[in-house]
Amino acid sequence: MGKEEVLAEIDRRIKRLEAEIQLAEDRIRYLEEIGAPVRYRALQRKDYTVYYLVFMGVWMLIGTLALLLMRTRLPYSFNVPLLPYIVIALVLLAAPAVYLLWSGREKPKTPMEEFEERERLARDVLTRFYRPLREAVEKDDRETMRAIADELLNNPVLAGSVEEMAEGDPKLMAYALYLYSNYSPELVEEVRETAGRLSNKPLKALLSGLVEGSGG
Repeated sequence: MGKEEVLAEIDRRIKRLEAEIQLAEDRIRYLEEIGAPVRYRALQRKDYTVYYLVFMGVWMLIGTLALLLMRTRLPYSFNVPLLPYIVIALVLLAAPAVYLLWSGREKPKTPMEEFEERERLARDVLTRFYRPLREAVEKDDRETMRAIADELLNNPVLAGSVEEMAEGDPKLMAYALYLYSNYSPELVEEVRETAGRLSNKPLKALLSGLVEGSGG
């Protein structure tokens, strides 16, 4: 495949991501117009679990301290094991923090948040991968291709966005760019094998052009 075919594949991906961004923006705008964010906040049930846990922990702790005080001041002694009460009180006092961490992870996203996240992911892949890649392919700028590969490997945000948008395996994509930018004839079999494993069509086209150019 020649440069034009590779650029055409990149342009198809760019248009798809631009459409994703536009769709997300339209949905966000519509939700804002109907007041959906306010409605979702109003519908969220007030969770009093944390307050109940704190109250029970404090109550148990006060009760345990009262028993301890009574045991030291009464003229007669009674054998009440206080350690279990203290342990239960401490567990109940620590439970709210654990519950808040757990509920924060489990809290489902609202439609507004989902569209905002989708827009962010698409914009990240578009601006930090495909647009720089298109310019690098157009100019045959192999140094920039290596820089894009470095970004895929070292930037977890970009790598996560690439995976979430189903653009391919970031590590394999980075390897493909390294192969292309450092290509020599003895690497033709490695290039062919890597091209066969790639699911990202622009990079597959990029490597396929090397194989075709080598007469393979």
